[in-house]
Amino acid sequence: MNLYNLDSKMTDKSYEILNNYLEEQKQQNMLRVNEIRNNCRDILERHGIFEDKKNGIIYQAMEKELINLEHNIDYFSEYNFEELTKNKIDSGIENISAKIDSLEHNIEFVYSDDDYRYNKAESENSLKNMLFTYFESYKANTINLLIKSGYSQNMLDDIEEDILEYVTSKATDILTEKLSQDRIKNYFSLNKELNDLSVNIINEAEARFKCDLNGTPFDELKEKRDSIRQKAQKLEDIRMQIASLDIKTNEINGMVQKLNNERILL
Repeated sequence: MNLYNLDSKMTDKSYEILNNYLEEQKQQNMLRVNEIRNNCRDILERHGIFEDKKNGIIYQAMEKELINLEHNIDYFSEYNFEELTKNKIDSGIENISAKIDSLEHNIEFVYSDDDYRYNKAESENSLKNMLFTYFESYKANTINLLIKSGYSQNMLDDIEEDILEYVTSKATDILTEKLSQDRIKNYFSLNKELNDLSVNIINEAEARFKCDLNGTPFDELKEKRDSIRQKAQKLEDIRMQIASLDIKTNEINGMVQKLNNERILL
């Protein structure tokens, strides 16, 4: 029995799933970095340093560092998710081959899972280092530009103290935890979806094998199954609509009965 390009299907659909998760993760990273942006701007604005003609360069420098931070977090996420996906593809193709071999030789099939694991501690440490690097650059660049702009030493000291206070505050720890939890949630969702894909393709391999034995074209059989599934879904939708109407009818009847009872009392 041939693979029917199931290995290519495993690869193409895995990367399609991966791309969806990468895009979702980027959107989450953008939101988290925006939290940092708002806090950093707030520190400057509290000291009367607004984004105007005089101080525009300070905000531009901050924005450049934020873009680098977001890029580094995105790259870190992408690396982890891609490693997982590559591993799942290799594992999936091996399972497909093992399934076909078991069908052809009538031997037991044993599903083999990969051993790629998510290291939460290492991930959090990497995120902390990225945030620390950003704040160090943000602080150094901001103070340097403020000195060049002629601000007083007292203001420089106050701003530097505010930056250090924010970096060492619980808020930064919470932000790191948010970034970590976003990644863990998406990582395990990606892992599950890739596992489900692998199982579905293994089931397809078995279905194709049985169709070959029976002389039935698999694609024709698939069309029949899809048609039945669609009809079943329509019936379920109708059933739900009827149930909803029954609930509304009961509510109306209850209201009418209540009004009738009130009239009788009057």
